[in-house]
Amino acid sequence: MSGAARGTEGAVDERGNPFWTYDSPTGPLEITINLAKPEKDPRDIAAAAGATLGGTALAAVPAGEGEAAVTSVEGDAREGSFAAPTTCDLCWEPSGKDGLARLGRSGAPVTEVFLGDEPWAWWFSPYGYFPEHLIVASHEHRPMAIGHDTIARLLDFSDAYPQWFIGSNADLPIVGGSLLGHDHFQGGGHRFLLMNAPIARAFPIEGLEGVEAGIVRWPASVVRLRSRNRSTLTEAACRILDAWRPFTFEECGIKAFSVLLTAALDCDAAAPGGACRGSAPGSSGVEGAPARFVQHNTANPILWREDDNYVMDIVLRNNRTTPERPFGLFHVPERLFHIKKENIGLIEIMGRAILPARLAAELPAIKDECSRAFYEILMATGVFKDDPAGRRGWETFLATI
Repeated sequence: MSGAARGTEGAVDERGNPFWTYDSPTGPLEITINLAKPEKDPRDIAAAAGATLGGTALAAVPAGEGEAAVTSVEGDAREGSFAAPTTCDLCWEPSGKDGLARLGRSGAPVTEVFLGDEPWAWWFSPYGYFPEHLIVASHEHRPMAIGHDTIARLLDFSDAYPQWFIGSNADLPIVGGSLLGHDHFQGGGHRFLLMNAPIARAFPIEGLEGVEAGIVRWPASVVRLRSRNRSTLTEAACRILDAWRPFTFEECGIKAFSVLLTAALDCDAAAPGGACRGSAPGSSGVEGAPARFVQHNTANPILWREDDNYVMDIVLRNNRTTPERPFGLFHVPERLFHIKKENIGLIEIMGRAILPARLAAELPAIKDECSRAFYEILMATGVFKDDPAGRRGWETFLATI
């Protein structure tokens, strides 16, 4: 793997975090060590989501097919059943007599905006991963969910603030961000390397001639859509999501669902995360054994404006686990956990590494190692690798849109 780390010795970003670039085969990746953000273990992120969503928290390393994903789909956030905890950093209160909307914990002011006819609010992130780093959160405390409504809300935000990009972390453990319990987006004024990446191959979407669609030349698996027409782009994005959610291609290790035996039946076909719990043949082969269908496919939708065009990248993600890869087939390889073990979320999938503060003490000795590891991590997230199997996978997936 070729490439070299570049940057002045001791260089820092605008927040004082160590920063350099890496000339990877994809282009100049950005590497940062964030001194303020606490490092999280993927098991802790999943466990926190499980506690928030009413599921069983993971107390140990995820073991076995799909078990790491279970925590994201337990419970039901609808009809007011999802209580907001007092510890949520993203909960905010609407404007009162003083005319200011504020974060619930810190009291810091936020700016209200309606997205999809719902109250949301945005503010600048205290971690500041990049210039003008925004957090945009729903007023309702509910779990992350990627769907058609997500696309509409991203477009609403882009119409209100066309100067900023806006995107969403995925809604499942392992491939989601570090906070799955409150629906939110991130955005800002930075131009990430992914946004400049070229199209490797264009493809048509039947009936949507007003949309330019293509596979992006990027280590992760990314579909790019471009259109001047909002409604046409919306339809194209929704068709991509609808095709990806149930897609299975085992030659690439992609399975849309796993079936897990459970101790009790509780069928809810519309549960958050797309899980359906019901009576089905379990892996034991016993007819009628209690089972849970756990979803693995999700996405990172990312939207920005170029002149009069809406441009949306949809990064295809999968959080399947196996006994051999208990942290995820498309997660950081375990041999690189000394560099990075936390979930690869929106910002990193776009080409900017957010590495843990513990590494700062080892600079500059480990700069090249960190750089090479980040590029390998990005390649690991790709569900369709750049090999014959991956190309067959792309062909099969595009035929379903």
